[in-house]
Amino acid sequence: MTEELLPDLVTRAEQARADGDVLAGLTAAEDAWALLAPDDASRRRQVGLLLAHFRYRSGALAPAVDVALAILPLLRASGPTSELIDLLRLTALGASDTHRFEVALACAQEAHRLAVELGDAARISLATNALGCFFERSGDPWQAERLMLEAMTLARSQPERHPLFTALNNLGAILIGKFYLLRDATAQEEARAPLRVALPHAREAAAMAAAGGEAFFTVFTQGNLGEVLVHLGEGDEAGALLHGALGLARRHGFEAQVWRIGCTLGELKLQQGRPQAAWDALTGVLEAAGAALQHTTRMRLHHALWRAARELGRDAGALVHLEAYLRLERERAVTQLRAQSDLFVTRMEAEQMRQEARRQHARASQLEADVRRDQLTGLGNRREMERRWPELLAQVSASQAPLAVAMLDLDHFKQVNDHFGHAVGDRVLMTMAQLLRAHTRAGDLVARIGGEEFLLVLPEAGAARALEVCERLRQRVAAHDWGQIATGLRVTLSGGLAHAPPYDADALSLRADAALYRAKAAGRNRLVQA
Repeated sequence: MTEELLPDLVTRAEQARADGDVLAGLTAAEDAWALLAPDDASRRRQVGLLLAHFRYRSGALAPAVDVALAILPLLRASGPTSELIDLLRLTALGASDTHRFEVALACAQEAHRLAVELGDAARISLATNALGCFFERSGDPWQAERLMLEAMTLARSQPERHPLFTALNNLGAILIGKFYLLRDATAQEEARAPLRVALPHAREAAAMAAAGGEAFFTVFTQGNLGEVLVHLGEGDEAGALLHGALGLARRHGFEAQVWRIGCTLGELKLQQGRPQAAWDALTGVLEAAGAALQHTTRMRLHHALWRAARELGRDAGALVHLEAYLRLERERAVTQLRAQSDLFVTRMEAEQMRQEARRQHARASQLEADVRRDQLTGLGNRREMERRWPELLAQVSASQAPLAVAMLDLDHFKQVNDHFGHAVGDRVLMTMAQLLRAHTRAGDLVARIGGEEFLLVLPEAGAARALEVCERLRQRVAAHDWGQIATGLRVTLSGGLAHAPPYDADALSLRADAALYRAKAAGRNRLVQA
């Protein structure tokens, strides 16, 4: 019977994930997990990933971490993969929120190390992001903010949008947390400063989520943006955002977000001078959530209820909630201090990770550049030509600007190698590269595409200008003192020129190559235009 039910449950869970239906997906994944045989490693991995996803999105963070830890060994057995990095990141985030700091730090660091190992810049950003969340939850929002800015900067250089969205959203959340940390300890303007920094990031994240259309991210970002706006006194805009997010969260079963947004709406009612309405809304959230309420949201609720009771003149109630808030604050402080002591978390460790990420990014960039560079001359090679030429053609084609292509070839170069040796031939090629650089602009494409053959692509250069450039180069080559390299050495250059339109790389190459052939046939040391 189990064998018959399990495939259907897995299919339903996967479809629910595609549809963003957390309630249906969570039910199917929980049922499938209960039916699994202990030795069915493949199914445990598949179902465990689904269950961790749905538990996390529903706000059941501790159970999400539990199932993630149960299947992590199965993913590690396959070696470093993007799927493993993503699960480690989810585990780090869930463990940070449930104060399992040792687990959170270990998973964030492992995710970062594997992302660096794979050279996956997007996931390096996401792992740095998870590490920032760990620092915020463990009591250092300043270090968390620095790490999140690092993650955001790296994400902006990537074509994939999810890392940037995640960095923006979590940076906003961290800055909101910093506000709550400061609001009872500093002047109001100083406490609100992080909110003003958070506002543009929260707006950008909300816009990206709206464009993406996924309900979970829309709820998260609108909740964050609404929370920032409430505490900045922008109640009308905040209310519209929060009510929309709350309805969406309820429809999709995002319970943790329902409670968090409900708390923010209660605080909005306080801002609007409606303490009784705030009291009713906040106590409703506290009763509905019960023991499942996250520590951070529970602290906010008691703080807001204390303020509401005080405005209503209910001294006994105000005292109850103030004491509850202070007790939770002490628990958090003790947990954070113990975590920092036990784990020896220092700014130096975080800085070392950031420096390593920078070094890996620089090494990856250097390797990429080396692959596109001719090792002898330092000019671009065919790979560089294939990368840059379409960009140049697209730019000039859009404005119908002129463009010239020149195929250049050193005359009788085989004889140079045969008579003077390959070492002299290499020095000739290196000197030729220097002359090419001296007679071209930074925006021109200059590449060595064969043994003694070079390509020039000259954007914004008409026929007369291109001929002038190439003729000056031909004369400079012919007049150069090649005898400094080897006595009796003489080098000349032939070239073929073609001009756009058409704005087509293959057509221009064929025409320039044909013109080069005619220059060679006509006696060499000359230029011919197609």
